[in-house]
Amino acid sequence: MSGRPGLLVVAGGRRTTASTRHRLWNFRRFLELDGVDLDWIEYGGGREPSRFRAALYRARFVRDLFSRSRGRDVILVQKVLPPAILLRRWRRRGARIVYDFDDALFHRALWGETESEAARRKERLDIVLDHADMVIAGSPPLADYARQHADHVEVVYPSLVRGRFEGRRRPPHDPDVITVGWVGNDQSQIYLKELEPTLTEAFAHHPGAELMVCSSRPPDLGADLLQRMRFVPWSEAAELEAAAAFDVAVSPLGPEPWSRARGGRVSVLLSMASGVAVVASPGGGVEELVEGSDAVRFADDPDTWGRELERLLVSREERERVGRAARDVIERRIWADVQYPRWKSIVFG
Repeated sequence: MSGRPGLLVVAGGRRTTASTRHRLWNFRRFLELDGVDLDWIEYGGGREPSRFRAALYRARFVRDLFSRSRGRDVILVQKVLPPAILLRRWRRRGARIVYDFDDALFHRALWGETESEAARRKERLDIVLDHADMVIAGSPPLADYARQHADHVEVVYPSLVRGRFEGRRRPPHDPDVITVGWVGNDQSQIYLKELEPTLTEAFAHHPGAELMVCSSRPPDLGADLLQRMRFVPWSEAAELEAAAAFDVAVSPLGPEPWSRARGGRVSVLLSMASGVAVVASPGGGVEELVEGSDAVRFADDPDTWGRELERLLVSREERERVGRAARDVIERRIWADVQYPRWKSIVFG
């Protein structure tokens, strides 16, 4: 591609959403420094209070896509599912269509979605994948699905901005307190709830242990854990400060495909970047990301969760060893400045 390339980014959510921040926004400064002619649209209609308002918002959004995509060399769409007529129009114009997704959009979501709604979304996803010149998947399972429809598929994990972690130190704390931490949105609290029996048993053997939760609202947990919980209301700054305060981070998932296939696991990466030992359910490509290292301890049943937590709770040396291995993975693969050259070549071809 010669000259000053024109790129339209269609973000799947506001800048504060995890996918937009860690899969798109972190590269924006590099694109501008490279002289890319950049236009940016954020989709914000995912939680409209009524179907009518949602339909109206989507109609206006598609109209903007029609008008603002003119003259663009590359159109990068994240998770939004444009209508087929618009995709065909982009192809006729010769635009390169790149599709980025980190959710298992071909499965039913766990919260408030019917099978028929999920089936309609899958049909629309398949149409987008059929038209895409390049697909960027957030995890290997998502990439496997995309390859059924697209010839060119790459796995790209979320990125973190190096400067937000360099020089960050663990805040002063009582050395007798061991902080087990969890970061997630209100929907993901169902997985923390399922881990409650394991946490309760582990805490019974460690009187100095506490649970720190950073989320949009306090979780619904039993009295035993609530008495030893410190709640931190979520914000971009708060999740960084919370991750830096953890001694051990936990990241449980459910067994369903929507949970295990989705890419991201940003909460895991935040803890790893802070040099914190993580116990996590397999899924989201974390296994591939840390392959060949001991950067994450994996657990997929109550007994394994209990053993891995105990192993870290009893040994500061073990926590520090796993934390150092985790930070090394971040240094090699996750910083935005490390990822950007490959990401740019994938997007522009």
